[in-house]
Amino acid sequence: MTLNSLTPHQSRRLAIGLLVAALVVAIAAIAVPAWWVNRYYDNALVGELDKLDRFRRIAASRPEIARNLEAMRGHDPRRFFLRSGAAALSAAEAQEAVRSIIEAGGGRLITMQAPSSRDDGRYRQVTVNVQLTANVVALRKILSAIEGRTPFLFVDNLMVRSQVPSNFKPGPGAEPEMFVQFDVSGYSLTGPA
Repeated sequence: MTLNSLTPHQSRRLAIGLLVAALVVAIAAIAVPAWWVNRYYDNALVGELDKLDRFRRIAASRPEIARNLEAMRGHDPRRFFLRSGAAALSAAEAQEAVRSIIEAGGGRLITMQAPSSRDDGRYRQVTVNVQLTANVVALRKILSAIEGRTPFLFVDNLMVRSQVPSNFKPGPGAEPEMFVQFDVSGYSLTGPA
């Protein structure tokens, strides 16, 4: 069937169908992008309103945060840090604290070194390597005293080795000594608090 062989009634129907199809395509070409843009801006608006709401909640909490900050300043937070200044001064303070804790806890210090310090913005991490011998009770007292003191010190890389053979049986009340090696880290302020 060709276009010339159509009856006038069929020809009109075809023309009306083509016109309707062209109108649908034209409307779709305008309406679909407009719908997508509208949807995009609706989602963007909802996201921005959520952000604004979060910022308003944060701003509303400002007075409480300011009160808490002033309360913290009243507690003198500098006491939790090692002495400021050169890394050697901070390391010496940490070494002296660890030495006195080991002696008071019943351990025997073998060696102590301060090999490194690392600056991170306003803070300096000072590390001290410690080797000692102690029994289990003394080691527990020493570790508890190190981590419970002010300025704060932290124990890392703890290694405990027994110095007795596996078939050793200590007498009543006697604890065998162990070789203990660990790092003690503390922090000092490098800039203004």
